[in-house]
Amino acid sequence: MSKKISARCLLCGKNWDVEEDHKDFKKLVEQQKELPTFICDLCSYRVRHESEEKGKPQKPI
Repeated sequence: MSKKISARCLLCGKNWDVEEDHKDFKKLVEQQKELPTFICDLCSYRVRHESEEKGKPQKPI
């Protein structure tokens, strides 16, 4: 059985159960907080998509 830790997303505020194979698991274990914080994958993808769209030239009207 893999280890899980409950953590809160900094952007959306939702609580997530982070599995041991997640890329941020070690950082979450090292945090000495009752509820560690991180940026969830959904918010990470959303921010990346918005920044990519911002860099594209605007379409003419």
